[in-house]
Amino acid sequence: MKHDFTDRQTDRQTDRQKTFRDFELILVEDGSTDGSREIAEAYAAKDARVRLVERRWNGGAAAARNLAMELNRGTYVAFVDSDDILKQDYLAVLHHAAADSGADVVQAGFETFAEGREERNTYAWTKRPGFLLDTMTNRMQYFLPVRLHIAPWGKLYRRAFLNLHRLEFPEVPVAEDVAFHYACVLTAQRYLVIPDTPYYYRQRAGSIDSVQGLQRAERYAVAMARSLEAFTAWLQQEPMFPDVQVQHQLRQPLYVFLLHQLRELTKTCDAQEVYEHARAAWAQEKADALRDAALQDAITRK
Repeated sequence: MKHDFTDRQTDRQTDRQKTFRDFELILVEDGSTDGSREIAEAYAAKDARVRLVERRWNGGAAAARNLAMELNRGTYVAFVDSDDILKQDYLAVLHHAAADSGADVVQAGFETFAEGREERNTYAWTKRPGFLLDTMTNRMQYFLPVRLHIAPWGKLYRRAFLNLHRLEFPEVPVAEDVAFHYACVLTAQRYLVIPDTPYYYRQRAGSIDSVQGLQRAERYAVAMARSLEAFTAWLQQEPMFPDVQVQHQLRQPLYVFLLHQLRELTKTCDAQEVYEHARAAWAQEKADALRDAALQDAITRK
């Protein structure tokens, strides 16, 4: 939790949600040293809907989200990044869509903004009033082209659905949302995409996802190994997919997607150097299931 944004963000998330009042805001304070805790305590003291939860160390976004999901008491779950902003009708729009459709997951669009810049970009995933993906085939067709937004923010999840399939984030430092999102795509009976853009995503230098170069290759490669390991363990326990061959087939799209992301995130670096760094990182993680030849091919492919 960052002091620079906590005060403004908490204020907006509580006071501006005028059109939907029945919610609980869980703030996870995970070892901050910049005054965030005091700000969160002040809001929790004056608004009964604000619940402050403390961790004694910073475990990253995945650990904070998992803890909040465990403590959540509502019918639905929504995630908000610590420096983003919600439009006034954000919860009302997503809740209405979920309740009306019976969807397990509702995905909205978003707008991007940056401090000191007037330029904004809008990302609406559909122009239809509501685009329901109710078979695994059509959900998979949208997963690999990344037409289904992988981030957990900008979405509403039915809590019973998350609990039923034991869905949680792999606790890795980066790319923690990819495996979680893919598991949701596989198991949701009804995945609804709506054209509304009620979420403002902040773009700023120094964000968690703005690290560049070979250091990023190493971090991402290690996260990939851990995410795949966690996803494989989840898949083996998921009753929807008891067949080992089916599990293997379902694992491949995630593997391909992660390799594609690694290539995109490091495309300004020397390909062979990225390969060597990623290979060393994977070896250190003992990720035997990640194939060396496929990694080299994915990184060096023109």
